[in-house]
Amino acid sequence: MKKHTTDSGMKSHTTSHKVATSSRKTRIYKRSERGGWNYKAKVEGKVRYFPLGLDRKAALDLADQIRGHLMLHPFEEVQKMFQKKAFAKVKDPVPTLGKLWELYDNFAVSNCLSSTTIRDYKDAIYSVFRKVMGTRNVDHVLVNKLDFHFWMEYKRLKLEKLTDQGKIASCMRTINSKIAKICALAKQPRVYEGWDVSFFDEVKDFDKFTGLGQQYKLPQTDLIERTFELWENSTGDMYTLLGLVLHFGLRRNEAFHARADWFNMTSDIARITVERELDFRPKGGHEGFTQGSKAVAASILNKAGDGTYLIKNRADEGRALFDPTLDALRKIGWDRNLPLHECRKLFASFISTTVSVYTSQKFMRHASVETTSKSYSDLITDPKILQLWKAA
Repeated sequence: MKKHTTDSGMKSHTTSHKVATSSRKTRIYKRSERGGWNYKAKVEGKVRYFPLGLDRKAALDLADQIRGHLMLHPFEEVQKMFQKKAFAKVKDPVPTLGKLWELYDNFAVSNCLSSTTIRDYKDAIYSVFRKVMGTRNVDHVLVNKLDFHFWMEYKRLKLEKLTDQGKIASCMRTINSKIAKICALAKQPRVYEGWDVSFFDEVKDFDKFTGLGQQYKLPQTDLIERTFELWENSTGDMYTLLGLVLHFGLRRNEAFHARADWFNMTSDIARITVERELDFRPKGGHEGFTQGSKAVAASILNKAGDGTYLIKNRADEGRALFDPTLDALRKIGWDRNLPLHECRKLFASFISTTVSVYTSQKFMRHASVETTSKSYSDLITDPKILQLWKAA
């Protein structure tokens, strides 16, 4: 009995400042997938929590210290001792550019964003960092480096060597487009939960160039003629690509995914239906159709041959074809920013002139006729240019 009484007395003496942990090994856990680490202890039958922060290694070290102190001191003392460390809000870490893109890319792919949109967004933010840093290897750079001064330096580097007013205005529009695409990365803040992306707040306030509104104008007649000559003399995939853009107004990603069963050849005019299927999604989700020369369509289909896609070279999501095509267009005189897209605008101008701007809007699959009228259509008054489509 005496022994029993002594043991019971010791137990009673120690329960007020001795803690029974859930196991002999210190363990930490997260109460939510994206939350911080926690250490859980039992004090007189009650569960007590010690927040430990986001870093796992640091959380384990802190949990070991808490566990050791709880074995020697009352809970109130341990809580007071670690309150400043454990209960203070831990600031989220700033991601590197590579980490930021990894997070967004995972979101974009799982939500079926088009590969073109993903590539454009990545090019926008990476090109800014590469220009200012002077290197292509920027994955390791913290994204909060993109502040007001960083952005001003980017604009200076882009504009400093330009003297032609037309090219300066074009560059300003490109810069505006870059910042709009970077801001688009911030539209889904939950993608970056657990990371400090507050730099986006400053980016949204960056000033854009104003007064750049411009009505689309056709290039010189001889450049348009050289463009059609380039198409006629091309072979293989380049012939297919230029034909689909010049004669049907397809975007390059649409042309890259075009298949023979997109074509309806049952009437005097060839019709191409553009809609979501397989791994393809139209830009902005705008499905629709376009029409053009049946003779050109037959030539494209015959030269493309058999296969799932009309364009055979699928390497690097089309870059193996797009890059040499862009080089060829620039070689014949195209100095505008997106020469292949300019070929699409030639077709829009042809349809606007020969049918109507509203028909052109439908074929371009634009959300509004204002976009087609202002940015894609010019009146073709030279009969030599009109004949380029009719003679094909």
